[in-house]
Amino acid sequence: MEQTELEQTARLVEMNRERYHEVQERVEQVLNVLGEHDVTATILETLSNKNHDSEMNMHVSIGAGVTLSCKHPGGGEGTAIIDLGSGIFGERTWSDAASVTRERMEELGSLLENLQSQSKQLETTISSLAKTFTQAAVAQHEEQESTPPLEQPVEQEAEPVQAEQEESTTTKPNRRRGGMFGNQLTLDD
Repeated sequence: MEQTELEQTARLVEMNRERYHEVQERVEQVLNVLGEHDVTATILETLSNKNHDSEMNMHVSIGAGVTLSCKHPGGGEGTAIIDLGSGIFGERTWSDAASVTRERMEELGSLLENLQSQSKQLETTISSLAKTFTQAAVAQHEEQESTPPLEQPVEQEAEPVQAEQEESTTTKPNRRRGGMFGNQLTLDD
């Protein structure tokens, strides 16, 4: 495998790792939403199974440590405002709201399975690409070690090369650098 193919394989490994981490983050997000839906559905189911003839007092958390006091006067099942989709909200009985929440949980479960499947596929792909990269890198390294370098007389070459370097530094005209930073030399000089 050539150097460019090795670099391309390394890039593919890195891209797939990034994608894997993104999928893992989404899995965590879906798990959090599923947990939230489960708590909500359980509360709604509990409320819908209560005796609706008597008055109920409850506290509803609205976030940031703030809780509202709520009273249900009795005489029937209470209602909740629920997002029906596309930003449309509707008033539903507690039992209807619980069933809608459970349906959403099933949809989220399907999404979770899909994401976990993608995660496993990415793990397999990453493993395969990493193995291919490692084998190719080892083979290339062994190939480079087995190829002997061209033998040249070291002592005879050292002096002319050094003389050429001295000539090139002395004959090279001093360029004046202009531009944004003035006449300062850069690392490129």
